[in-house]
Amino acid sequence: MRVNLNNRRVGGWITDIKPFSQSTEGIALERLSPLVSISGTGVEEHLLPLISWVARRWMGSHRAVLQSASSPRMKARVVHPRHGAVSNDVNDVVVAATKQASAQGGALLVIPPALSALTVVSALAESGPVLVVCPTQRMAHVGAAFLRRKGLTTAEIPDEWDNARAGVDVVIGARSAVFAPCAQISAIVVIDEHDESLHEERAPTWNAAEVAIERARLAGVPIVLTSAVPSLGALVEWVDKTIHVDSAHGWPKIEIVDLASVPVAGSLLSTELLTAISTPGATTACVLNTKGKARLIVCKSCRKTQNCLTCLSLLTQLDDGTLFCPRCEMPHGGVCVSCGRSAFLVPRGGVTQLTSQVQASSANPVIEVTSDSDESWTKGNVFIGTEAVLYRVPQADCVVFADIDRDLGAPRMSAPIEVAAIVARAARMVGANGKVVIQSRVVDHPLLVALASNNVAGALEAWRDSVLVQRRALGLPPHSCVARITLTPPHTSVDIPELESVLVAREEEAVLLRATHRDDLEKAITQLRATFGAHMRVHMDPLRY
Repeated sequence: MRVNLNNRRVGGWITDIKPFSQSTEGIALERLSPLVSISGTGVEEHLLPLISWVARRWMGSHRAVLQSASSPRMKARVVHPRHGAVSNDVNDVVVAATKQASAQGGALLVIPPALSALTVVSALAESGPVLVVCPTQRMAHVGAAFLRRKGLTTAEIPDEWDNARAGVDVVIGARSAVFAPCAQISAIVVIDEHDESLHEERAPTWNAAEVAIERARLAGVPIVLTSAVPSLGALVEWVDKTIHVDSAHGWPKIEIVDLASVPVAGSLLSTELLTAISTPGATTACVLNTKGKARLIVCKSCRKTQNCLTCLSLLTQLDDGTLFCPRCEMPHGGVCVSCGRSAFLVPRGGVTQLTSQVQASSANPVIEVTSDSDESWTKGNVFIGTEAVLYRVPQADCVVFADIDRDLGAPRMSAPIEVAAIVARAARMVGANGKVVIQSRVVDHPLLVALASNNVAGALEAWRDSVLVQRRALGLPPHSCVARITLTPPHTSVDIPELESVLVAREEEAVLLRATHRDDLEKAITQLRATFGAHMRVHMDPLRY
């Protein structure tokens, strides 16, 4: 609705109506402003408790959450309900796991990337309408088309909001679809619950997977989370309700290539990469998450990447030539951590340089892909870019990570988790019959060893268990709570004082707060907000730290 406030028309939401006698005392009736217009259908009334919970849980304003949960249409359209029918293969392993999850009121399904998580949706749709939350709008669009071919009716959010309100078999959309209407909802599905795209970037930084869990609880319906590489938080939260879907063809062939064995020092053109880009008629995607200069420091003698012996983060070289770990702030002297030599290389190749090298080595058309690229990717066989290539190219025969060390050794504790997620996405692109090539100079990294295993699913499970043990020992999430605080001028991060029961770590332009109990963290944030007010932005539960 809209009202005139100080001679200016402003918008808002009506969240409650009370008789005037029950309103705040001391307000004269003639001071109340009339409604100028009703400008939209707003949010679903039964979701107001959920919206209030989200605002409290992520320490943000109701207004921002109401904005995310509002219908995109100004006026509602009259739409009649539509329903179809679906028949699933009762012997399908995903269908069987889904029925088990539904019977116990919800579960976390660990589904290999070569198997379709949409089978979970079609299985649940046999019992009634299902709300589905996907990481991206592209995935939601492709998923809706798949489900329609199965005989189900769908409503894509946000474009078909009115259809969702009227009633269909499946309501599907990206992150904000978690607030969409779903008439007679019977279940909720979150696909790829580990994906960063499910986290709202604006404050409050809510997580669609956690919101979906709360919505399912309030509605009294089962919720099924699916992932090939579940987040650590989900593994801890659903430790007694995690179902692993076993399949002999769940993961494609994953090949680990040692860049130290490439004949030309500093080159990324291994035999495996050259074979992939030269195969006639095959589609290859090359991923290199470096646009400009690289931070890699490589020994000239043994060609080993210089990683911290304590935390495995990439080391950086200071002006005096010594090596330094930016994560744990430990000096490592001026010699190679592997062989003791003192001469280093600094590879600086980025996407553009790799593209020119590949063009000179392959007769197949080569396309450089960025997040801003148009649909020209349809005209090539070899696609090279940053991680964006995994989102722009729908399918490939082979995905090559040209230099995974730049991601694996990033100065963040969450770096290996991020790498596991992008490898799982690449595995989905190529399918069971494709291949993923990972080039690295640290082939003995625990994650790479797990990915090279004959039983990738089992090896990754063991690797995640070891990471959880390490996180518990260090007091890191999911065994603690973290918030990132940023301040706007005239304040800076140095203005944030030490806080009781909360550890404070200062980044370049922000401060990380960590507490064992969430109540202590929320108390500290409330204290800081009283000091800095609107100059403070809170990012609760950041994925990268």
